[in-house]
Amino acid sequence: MKSVRKKHENRSGPAKPARGTTDSASTPQIWRRHALLVVALWGCTLLAYSNSFRTGLVFDSSELILQDARIAAATPQNVRLILTQEYWHKTSGNGLYRPLATLSYLFNYAILGSRSNPASYHWVNFGLHALNLSLVYLLGFILLHETAPAFALAAVWALHPLLTESVTNVIGRPDLLAGFGVLAGLLCYIQSTAASGWGKRAWLFLLMLFTAIGLFSKESAVVVLAAMAIYDFTLGTAASWGDRAAGYLSAALPSLIFLYVRQKVLGGLVFLHVPFTDNPLVGGGFWTARMTAFKVIGKYLGLLLWPHRLSCDYSYNEIPLFTWRLDNWENWKALIALAACLAAAVVAFRYCRRRKAISFFMAFFFATLLPTSNLVVFIGSIMAERFLYLPSIGFAGCLVAAIYSTCQRLPARWRQAAAGVAVTLACVALAGRTYARNFDWRDDRSLWASAVNACPASYKTHMAAASDQPLDSAMREMDRSLAILDSVPDAQSTPVLYINAGGLYRDKGDALSSNPSGKTPAPTGQSIYWYRKSLDLLLRGERIQSAINQENRREDLLQGGNSSDTVYFQLYQELGVTYLRLSEFGKAVETLQKARQQRLQPELFEELSAGYRGMGDLRQAAIALIEGVVADPGDPRFAPELVELYKQSDPQSCAIRNTGGAAGLNLSCPLVHDQVCAASRNMVRFFLQTGQPGPADRIRRSAVSDLACPAEPFAKVP
Repeated sequence: MKSVRKKHENRSGPAKPARGTTDSASTPQIWRRHALLVVALWGCTLLAYSNSFRTGLVFDSSELILQDARIAAATPQNVRLILTQEYWHKTSGNGLYRPLATLSYLFNYAILGSRSNPASYHWVNFGLHALNLSLVYLLGFILLHETAPAFALAAVWALHPLLTESVTNVIGRPDLLAGFGVLAGLLCYIQSTAASGWGKRAWLFLLMLFTAIGLFSKESAVVVLAAMAIYDFTLGTAASWGDRAAGYLSAALPSLIFLYVRQKVLGGLVFLHVPFTDNPLVGGGFWTARMTAFKVIGKYLGLLLWPHRLSCDYSYNEIPLFTWRLDNWENWKALIALAACLAAAVVAFRYCRRRKAISFFMAFFFATLLPTSNLVVFIGSIMAERFLYLPSIGFAGCLVAAIYSTCQRLPARWRQAAAGVAVTLACVALAGRTYARNFDWRDDRSLWASAVNACPASYKTHMAAASDQPLDSAMREMDRSLAILDSVPDAQSTPVLYINAGGLYRDKGDALSSNPSGKTPAPTGQSIYWYRKSLDLLLRGERIQSAINQENRREDLLQGGNSSDTVYFQLYQELGVTYLRLSEFGKAVETLQKARQQRLQPELFEELSAGYRGMGDLRQAAIALIEGVVADPGDPRFAPELVELYKQSDPQSCAIRNTGGAAGLNLSCPLVHDQVCAASRNMVRFFLQTGQPGPADRIRRSAVSDLACPAEPFAKVP
């Protein structure tokens, strides 16, 4: 490989094999050989991912896909909403604009009908990975000039288990699409440097197109410009910088368009602050954050070399913040990682003339990792394996180069065989680990069980692992999560953990009550103990929410930006239900009303009705249930409860009538009619206050026209 490299150091344009070698001529036979090698790579990768197609919609896939109404039907209105709204539907302030990724989900969901067939999503993901695999092979052939190392590069990269979070996880698709944009754009740029005339213009047009695809799929695709610069500085052609400028302009144009469109879509939104519990670097000083970020890079390198313990989450406190105490091994990890990064920079500079491909791969690794490294700007996560989808190409290139360089020291007759055996063993090990890792992604329970094992210090792994487990096992996991966050100040903590823990502890109390299967469990001494613990946790969650909002308002004021409080609907619902269990009905109604101001849930109407009944206000109890009927006429649960309520409150009234032996509501009864009109006005007010005029108009027309409610009170509804 050394001799071949020397022959091609001074070539202009994309590197081509020398005459007389097995890769010399661009004949159909040679191209067929390349095609067969790529097909072989596809086959090997398919074997490694063959068990991924049975995986469900796990992790955040369920929320992003099943709960996104925009992808339920392929209509012009939904396409417009995808192009003009954030990536996370109805989650204001996430700052992500990835319309092409969402359009690809629309293709799966509405066109391929994949709602009940998750395998379709996985096939599309695998197809994109296979396409990127082909591009990596082509890039390797251009850089390394031989089919064997190019094949090895593509195989090591495609089979690495760290890529499962992008391939097996359905919502890893933005990484796949962005990877395609960067790889295809870089290859088009390389070809354009050796072309002229219409051929050059065609390559530049494709460069613009592929860059746009990458950027409108994930923001990090902007690294295509850095990849082009790295190629020019390490393996660049003899073309002048003036001739290459057209390529940079072609990639910069879609980048500017993307930034303009993104600003138009997201510019008026109030962005959420990065939670300390997701990325603790936001709570550290400048050097603390940067040194910890280097420690994360060291962890990435360790996982690339030995991908034994993999996790979908690395939240607080899996990666402790750096301090200058040298008696702590965690701090030494950061210093060692920094030294390793500096050593890599020295090696890349040293080999920039003699071993240009190695310099390219090293620089490519760090350049493509930079946007998500937290070294420049803080992002929403301290660490994630999906961030390595593109950087791992640089790692694979260095590994293959190291294998072939080591084998050059062997006798000539053993070199190729030794290199082939080493690469094969590495690929078999990586493929086996990938196959095993896919089992972790089978469902949420297996995924979080593996995450707890790999990241036992992360509060989120224990919190998520508590779901879908027997009650006592779930409580043990939740206790571990609470212990991790217990010492975190309220302004840096998260109410989500305390919401989940409060609900779980109340479930424990329900299980110990004298009527555990009923809607209103009767408390006992033991159950009250757990209800009190539930209340304490939920009240701390409320304090945390208040402290976070106060801190965010302060930061927004200092930065001159808009501010918007974060309100957790689940917090007030869980708090209200716990107050019901403790027979504190006034507080229950107050907190449940706060929950209803945020979101309408069928359970809320039942819980509000129970609170009013506990207070002795049967009229409001009935109105709460009628509000449920008005909000969702198709929900069958409210009418029977209303019948029972009217029977209990005034069995002799006209509210109930028997039709065919079945008891039902008598809408012509003045008592019922008055309460139906009141409930309708309440729902009109709710929908208007939450910016939903359509449902408000529907309810108003129905109340006035069909139920003969007085029109004047509705006209006064704000």
